[in-house]
Amino acid sequence: MQSFAQTPLEYLRKMFSSGAVTIEAEYEMLVQQVPVTGISELLVQSDKYTMKGNGLEVYCNGEDVWTIDESSREVVIEPCDGMYDVYAVNPVLLLADLDVFFEMKSQKRIGNDTEYVFEAAKDCGISQAVVLLAADGSIITGKFILQDGSAVFVKVKSLKKTEERNSSFFSPSRKFGSDWVVTDLR
Repeated sequence: MQSFAQTPLEYLRKMFSSGAVTIEAEYEMLVQQVPVTGISELLVQSDKYTMKGNGLEVYCNGEDVWTIDESSREVVIEPCDGMYDVYAVNPVLLLADLDVFFEMKSQKRIGNDTEYVFEAAKDCGISQAVVLLAADGSIITGKFILQDGSAVFVKVKSLKKTEERNSSFFSPSRKFGSDWVVTDLR
């Protein structure tokens, strides 16, 4: 339960910094004037995460990121240092990384909810984020304006604390045999 001394944003920051959080969300974005929509389930724990949605599985163990497309039997493995393309694959992850890339510029009350406007503090390919939080710190929506002027919209269906996972959970457990196309960029 949120203490009365915390703002919704402080509560959200504390939630992501202490343990594991699961987010289920829908997102919509335009990629080269083509609408792309999806549903994503994301588990974030410190600098590690897993994401499943739209036929992709993404694992990040804090060092490497595996993007797995089961239907095409392809996997791309990349180091996660300075990797901003992961937000294009998984825009929901931006909600967990607000403090990493953004500075809050303003906030305003909308009924019982609070809208926060952030501007990029680091180059992440995104110039602005607008996030609507409920009084209890749960995320309602997020809008991210990319540097090219296009936008990513995220509608959160569920945000909850969950049990922490062993670090091996954040790496794929399967082996990729000769019938897989493996692109290892590490």
